[in-house]
Amino acid sequence: MQMEKAEELYRKYFAAVYSVCFLYMKNQADTCDMVQETFLRLLQGDFHYDNEEKAKAWLIVTASNCCKSQLRRCWRKKQVAFDASVHDKGKEQTDNLLLRMVEELEEKYRLPVYLYYFEGYRSAEIAGMLHVNASTVRSRLAKARKILQMELQAGEERVKVPEDNLQKISANHSEKKIGKAW
Repeated sequence: MQMEKAEELYRKYFAAVYSVCFLYMKNQADTCDMVQETFLRLLQGDFHYDNEEKAKAWLIVTASNCCKSQLRRCWRKKQVAFDASVHDKGKEQTDNLLLRMVEELEEKYRLPVYLYYFEGYRSAEIAGMLHVNASTVRSRLAKARKILQMELQAGEERVKVPEDNLQKISANHSEKKIGKAW
C-alpha cells in the first residue's frame, strides 16, 4: 500500500479504530498498542480498497480481531484487572454516561451497539463485519437497548440528577444519533 493512502486512512479513521479498541481493552496503553497493530497490518498487508466505507470496515474488523487475539493470550489473564472507577474518580459522572454503560456491556452487544449508534453503520453492514446474520445483529441491538434502559432507570432511582444536567445529556446524545434508540 502506498504511504500516502495509509496516512490518509490513519488521519480519517484513527478515532473510530481507537474507540473500537478501547471497547475491548479498557485502558489507554493497551488500546494504543492495538491501534498501532491495526495500522501496521494495513501497511504490511496487500490491502487495496475500492471505496472509503470498505476501508473503514476493514480497519474496524481488523482492530476487533487484534483486540480479541490479544485478550486470548494466556499472560493477559494473569494481570490484575484495571479498576476504572478509581481511575475516573475525578471525572464528572454525567459526562459520557451512555458510552461508559456501553463499554460495560457483554462483548456480543458492545460492538454492534457502538457500530450502529456511534459509527452509523446499518445492521446489514455490521452483520457482514461480524460474520453473523443481520437478524442476529438486530436482536443484539434490541437486547442491548433493553439492558441499557433498565440500567438507566435503575440509576435514576439511585441518584437524582438535576434537571438541567439531564437536558444537557440528552442534547449531547441526540447530536450523536443515539437519543432515538431509547
